[in-house]
Amino acid sequence: MTEAIVPTHTRGWEVQRFRVLVVDDCADETMVLCEGLKLYNYDADGVSTGQAALDRCDRGDIDLVLLDIVLPDLDGYEVCKRLKANPKTSDIPVIFVTAKGSPEDISRGYKAGAVDFISKPYNLPIVMLRVDCAMRTRHMMEYVGGQADYLNDPVYTDQLTGLRNRRFLQERLQEEIEKSHRYRYPVACIIVDVDEVLPEDADLGAASMDDLLAEIALSIRNTSRYYDILARLDGALFAAVLPHASLKDAVSYVNKIQDEITSTTFHDPGFPTRAKLSFGVVSCCNGAALGAEHILGEAMKNLFQASMLSDRRIVARDLNQEN
Repeated sequence: MTEAIVPTHTRGWEVQRFRVLVVDDCADETMVLCEGLKLYNYDADGVSTGQAALDRCDRGDIDLVLLDIVLPDLDGYEVCKRLKANPKTSDIPVIFVTAKGSPEDISRGYKAGAVDFISKPYNLPIVMLRVDCAMRTRHMMEYVGGQADYLNDPVYTDQLTGLRNRRFLQERLQEEIEKSHRYRYPVACIIVDVDEVLPEDADLGAASMDDLLAEIALSIRNTSRYYDILARLDGALFAAVLPHASLKDAVSYVNKIQDEITSTTFHDPGFPTRAKLSFGVVSCCNGAALGAEHILGEAMKNLFQASMLSDRRIVARDLNQEN
């Protein structure tokens, strides 16, 4: 089992705790999720019926619901529909966590208004990633004006890590650099690669790549603001777009990511693992003149140069100083 990373949830740079309601008629399942949420710095309540979930949400201060489908009174689909129909609770994100995982079940869950669907048995770090993704999306809605329905579209989400995917990153990067040009603020783009993953103990072996990538995604979230755009591009390649971040800010962010990942992710006593990270960083204030593809390409060039270095594998450039 991988070592837990305890995230700090931030809006801007302010620490904020969120309360999650776990709805499951199995007391053991509820306890596992509630304790896991508390370990990851969330507040958590648990109820065992659909009606109890509706009543608890109606009282306020619930930020997200983890909802089973099979309940002793109302099923989870009906609970989700009623939450979405109530103006007081309609903006609460709902994630189904259930043993029912057929394509029909998943489709029905999204139609009921859920933002995500997790099948049991689950990996706790993955659940925490999905929870954090839902909360990040909710606050990103505020940042973009509450009109971007695509933020809840599963087609834009990487299913392993819960981060956004390449398609989402490219579309949002273009929007962000155009805004940065219009309002004259800097924006930075960072690409992270995880390579040379080796076990520290040949007999035990390295941690599984899926677990490793999930923990790295948590570390990246831990150092990010809610309006930063985070994505898994492909394989072990991650990216972040940082609005209102100069080159100096971006390098500081990279150093925090590196410290967070190396101090927590690779020290699971069951599977001690060693890996090297490389970072390609670019910043600009006139990205609209360059375009998202060009900026991503420049960040990839820097990443390639960084991977050739023996130590502190970071290459960072301000594109405005070159034009």
